[in-house]
Amino acid sequence: MERVATLWIGERFSFLEHLCLKSFADLDQKPIVYHYGDLQDIPGYVEARDAREVFDAPEIYRDPITRSVAVHADLFRLKLLQQTDQIWVDADAYALRPFQTEQGYLFPLGNRKTRRMMNGVLAFPSDSPALAEMCDFAFNSDLVPPWWPEEQQRAYLKIFGRSTYWSLPLFSLGPPMLYHFVYKGTERQMAVERTEIYAIPPRHRALWNDPDLSKLDFLNWRAKTSIHFYGSWFRRIFKDRDINPGSLVDTLLRKHGIDPNEYPI
Repeated sequence: MERVATLWIGERFSFLEHLCLKSFADLDQKPIVYHYGDLQDIPGYVEARDAREVFDAPEIYRDPITRSVAVHADLFRLKLLQQTDQIWVDADAYALRPFQTEQGYLFPLGNRKTRRMMNGVLAFPSDSPALAEMCDFAFNSDLVPPWWPEEQQRAYLKIFGRSTYWSLPLFSLGPPMLYHFVYKGTERQMAVERTEIYAIPPRHRALWNDPDLSKLDFLNWRAKTSIHFYGSWFRRIFKDRDINPGSLVDTLLRKHGIDPNEYPI
């Protein structure tokens, strides 16, 4: 069975990460969790590995304003896809069935209107042209996004002088970069339907805690591959709030034997 892997920067998991990671383990697809030595209380149902095996960066790249580690995760993900045959999964991706690739590919259809491609679940074969171009842009280029109009590129360089991981808008190395490089070639044909791996669209996130689970039946989510819980929104919803009995989250926590009181948000 193919392996799934994620990166965790922090000392502990909340019940969300415990739930999502255990969902893979309970499907006999034990997840790999890469970390930089700060993770404590590592559960037995994950395989912990040193993140330096993949990306031995001189520092953890953080956004200078928000302190988000999204940039570092974006860079790590590229290295992981380039160096291994593992499937990248965000730690807030819940598996309904084992993940598997098609010819080494697993990614969702992009949004042509926003020109974004979701990056919570990704796999590319080692000889992927798009992956090679993304890595070249992220690690070997001047970091001026080629998907920006020339006027925007000039204005950006006029302000910053040169482009760096710190001056780029947050998430630049995620959805917009993926869309640009994947959709410029034929590899876009390998995309799966977005709802196959994002079974409950974020606009329905209020239903995660609805005590009437049947309200989600119209999405046919049980027949899909995975649910994405979008950690930032999940934390806003469940921080200092009870989990309603019978809700989706309550049902899944009980299924996998995760006690949310042991691992608070």
